[in-house]
Amino acid sequence: MSGNKQSISGAGNIQIIGSNNCVNDTMVVASQQPLTHSLIHELLDIVYSLPESEDDSYSLSNPVQIHTKLLSNDARMYISIIDNHVEEYVRVDHVMKDYANSEVIVKKLRDMFLKVAEFDEKGKPRLGNGDSQLEKIASSLFDTIVTDSKFETNKHPKENIENFCIALVAYGVSKCKILEAPGV
Repeated sequence: MSGNKQSISGAGNIQIIGSNNCVNDTMVVASQQPLTHSLIHELLDIVYSLPESEDDSYSLSNPVQIHTKLLSNDARMYISIIDNHVEEYVRVDHVMKDYANSEVIVKKLRDMFLKVAEFDEKGKPRLGNGDSQLEKIASSLFDTIVTDSKFETNKHPKENIENFCIALVAYGVSKCKILEAPGV
């Protein structure tokens, strides 16, 4: 008679206790592909096609350090999230340098920020709940991309789109178009 405890070790083993069990030991896992130059370009095209921004200014001033800006905007969670996606951020930054009229995308990011920003009594954006604001922007970007008629949902895993959205949000923060710079 066997004991109540059973164990199994090794790779690829299957253990079943009971009767009339059917086992399918084939597991399909979607491969996690890194964001490629062409996918980033394709996704930027979707963001680019958003309605045009009313803001016609595009600042070329040097941006504030991203961590300093995130801290002053109470976006502590996003410090870790952006740090976790630095590879994707670098790729987006690289593609944006080659992307024609990238300032249009940056203006659209600014519009997305202004829709979730907190404003002072003079009507200027002020430091606020950065984590919440960045989450809303990333979510809006994701929804915009996956509902776009040109986007093929079965072609790209959801995780890649989420990674792109975080990287694009980080790009917007680094260019001082998303969140407010400290001391402004």
